[in-house]
Amino acid sequence: MDHSQHFSYKYIFGLKGYFIGLILTLIWVNTLADTIEQKQMNIATMQAQTWEEILRKYASSQLIQEQYDTFSNNQSPTIAAEVIKVIPIQENYEKLVDIREQKHPRISMMDDNPSKKPFESPDYNAGCPSSSKMRMRIFNSLKKMLIQLDKLAKDFGYKPGQIEIKIFEGVRDLKTQTMIFENKANQIRKNNPTWNEEQIEKETAKWVSPVKNNIPVHSTGAAIDIRLWDKTTSSFLDMGPFGVFTPNPIAPTFSENITYQQKLNRLFLLIAATESGLVNYSYEYWHFSWGDRYAAYWLEKVPSQRKALYGPAENLSY
Repeated sequence: MDHSQHFSYKYIFGLKGYFIGLILTLIWVNTLADTIEQKQMNIATMQAQTWEEILRKYASSQLIQEQYDTFSNNQSPTIAAEVIKVIPIQENYEKLVDIREQKHPRISMMDDNPSKKPFESPDYNAGCPSSSKMRMRIFNSLKKMLIQLDKLAKDFGYKPGQIEIKIFEGVRDLKTQTMIFENKANQIRKNNPTWNEEQIEKETAKWVSPVKNNIPVHSTGAAIDIRLWDKTTSSFLDMGPFGVFTPNPIAPTFSENITYQQKLNRLFLLIAATESGLVNYSYEYWHFSWGDRYAAYWLEKVPSQRKALYGPAENLSY
């Protein structure tokens, strides 16, 4: 091989290496640009702290928007407001189902409390014999909700099949309801020594539905308290403190005084449940129902046409 031929090969291989290097550099630059753009998008997203901005970003349903607007304007009715209690009930005698007996792989009760004391901790289910029961329509809505959770999963940073539904409570008998109401009233009375009884009862009714002159929704089998479980991390999704075992000022679904991630997790739950036909109680992010007076209020815009389908579940056989 003469020197000119050797130089030619050397030149070609050198030129080839130059172009490969150039291509790799361009790929690296584009990847870096994408990474920077993604980080900028993440920063912009993290700055979307208010519920108004988050709802705009995720384009949630009309019902969720209406509930947010009403709550943010301090016009959201409590679960035992007169506008709710006047709605008539036309019992349809739909049967109750026990979630334990359904043995669904992704819908189950929260763990039982080893002490067997009811309503002792937010880490365990309510602990009453009727806690695992609900109307058939509610259980069917939970199955639909799983489909929605899987559909929405990637948008909220999860994978399809990763999230499971855990139930704190379904049916609550009237005796237990009365006890919980009185306990909450005593707690509010202690924390607000200057309040009169009317003020105490009104505030208590925001968190626990009264029995007096009312049919509490949990007693009908229409309501369930939901938590979402991440089977990958073996933990509940962080939505802020669960339950009203102690004063919980950030229990309302659209509380602004929670982290961005807590808001996203609440919205994940809220959209999936709403798209499945359930209605959230705006003062408790975990409480959902259908077929009761509160749900009828939101789902039927014409007041004269509103009606609930479920009366006291004690009239049915457990």
